[in-house]
Amino acid sequence: MVYLIKAILVFITTSLGVLFILPKLIDIASTWIIAKEGSSVKRYSLMDNPDGGRRLHNIPRPLVGGLGMIIIVSLSSIIFVPPDNINLRGYYSAVIMLGVVGFLDDFSDLHYSWKLISQLMASLIMIYYSKTLLLSFGGILPFGSIDFNVAMGVPVTVFCTIGVINAINMIDGLDGLAGGVSLIAFISFAFLAHINGQMELVLLSLALTGSLIGFLKFNWHPAKLFMGDAGSFFLGFSLAFLSIAVTQGGYRIVPPVAALMILAVPIVDTLAVMTKRILRGRSPFFADKTHLHHLLLSFGLKAKSTVIFILLLSAAFSVLAVYATLYKVPEHHVFYIYAVFSIVYFIIMFFVRHD
Repeated sequence: MVYLIKAILVFITTSLGVLFILPKLIDIASTWIIAKEGSSVKRYSLMDNPDGGRRLHNIPRPLVGGLGMIIIVSLSSIIFVPPDNINLRGYYSAVIMLGVVGFLDDFSDLHYSWKLISQLMASLIMIYYSKTLLLSFGGILPFGSIDFNVAMGVPVTVFCTIGVINAINMIDGLDGLAGGVSLIAFISFAFLAHINGQMELVLLSLALTGSLIGFLKFNWHPAKLFMGDAGSFFLGFSLAFLSIAVTQGGYRIVPPVAALMILAVPIVDTLAVMTKRILRGRSPFFADKTHLHHLLLSFGLKAKSTVIFILLLSAAFSVLAVYATLYKVPEHHVFYIYAVFSIVYFIIMFFVRHD
C-alpha cells in the first residue's frame, strides 16, 4: 500500500509540478529576449528562432521545457526515490551535469565537441557511481548469449549511452515527437521494472512519465515551447540508464532485447540517417532533412499525423517488448523482428528520395 501511494504521489507531483513551472519559465525566457532586443548579445537567449529551413515553426519558441522537467523530476525523485535506496547517485549527478551543458547549448550554441565530452562524462559517472554497466546483449542470436567482461563493457556502455542520447536529440523535430516517444518508453520501463521487482526504478520511471505529460501539454501541436538540448539530453540519458539498469544482471527477468525494441524507432532512425550522411561524405551530425518524420512529411502527411503515426509505431514495439518479456518469447525471435524493421527502414531511407 505504501508503495502504491508513493507511485501515485510521484506521478501527480511531477505532472502538476511541470504544469506549474513551465509557464513561469516561458515568461522568464520571453521577457529576457525582449529586454535584450537590439543589444550586441541578442543571439544569446533561450528562444528558438525560425530559420526558414529545417525549423518548421514560424515564430520564436522558448527552449525551457527540458529545464522545467529536470528541476521537477530532480526535486520529486530526491523526495520519493532518494539515492540511498539504490545506487542512483550517478544518475542524479549525470543528469545535473547534462542539464547544465544542455542549458548552455540552448543559450549560446556550444560546439558539438563540448556536448560529446559531457555525454562521455555522464556515461562514466553512471558507470562508476551507479554501477550501471552493459555486460550482455542477451540471446539475440540463436547460438547463445553475447556477453562482455568489464573491460569491454565500459566502452560498450559509453557508446550505447551516447547513442541513445543523440537518438532522442535527433528525433526531436516535430511538436510532441521526442516527448511522445520518450513517454511511451518510460511507461514501458515502469512495467518492466515492476516485473523485475525494482520498485525504485518504477518510481523513477513514473516521475519521468508524469513530467512528460505536463510537458506535452505545452509541446503538443501547436507547441508553446520546446524541450531544447537540455531536455533531449535529459530524456535520452534517462532512457539509456533505465535500459541498462532494467536489463543487466543475473537476477533480471527482462532481456536486453526488450530495451532495444522499446527504443527501436529512434535508434534505427539515427543509425540510418548517420550512415546516409557518412556515405555522402558529410559529418554524421550534419543537420539535414532525412529523418523518418521528414520522410513522412514528404509523402504528404501533416505534422500532427506524422507524430501520431510514429508514436503508434513506437507503442507497437513497446507492447511487443512487454509481451515478449511476460511470455518468455525467445530473445532471438524478438530480435528478428527488430532486424526486419531495420532492413526495411534502411531500404526506404536509401532508395526513396525525400531530401
